[in-house]
Amino acid sequence: MAAATVLVVDDDKLTRFSLSKILGRAGCRIREARSAQEGLAAIEKEQPRLVLLDIRLPDRDGFTVLREIRARFPGLPVVMMTAHHTEETAHRATAMGAWAYLTKPCDPEALRTAVSAALDPGSPPPSDTR
Repeated sequence: MAAATVLVVDDDKLTRFSLSKILGRAGCRIREARSAQEGLAAIEKEQPRLVLLDIRLPDRDGFTVLREIRARFPGLPVVMMTAHHTEETAHRATAMGAWAYLTKPCDPEALRTAVSAALDPGSPPPSDTR
């Protein structure tokens, strides 16, 4: 994971802080965005290798943002996250092209595993990362 830039898009400050600490210790460079608009702008500017994207954002839902990321940045892996897990959201996220799906609060080991695998170009998406 060393030196890969990861963008965390989540409106919750504590979530951004926690994810940044966990992944920062693993050697990632972390960039943060509080909204869909900030996140899309940060992708353009920072060119991250991975996006961690919350499903519930203040300005747009994460599925809409995922669709836009897939259209504009097709090779960019996106890990969807939510504190409001349902089987339907998990299926929808992966069907729409999310690389993985995590429930919040994220288990640190599951997070590191998903991020490490997503950053490995030859790694297939996991079947279930919850």
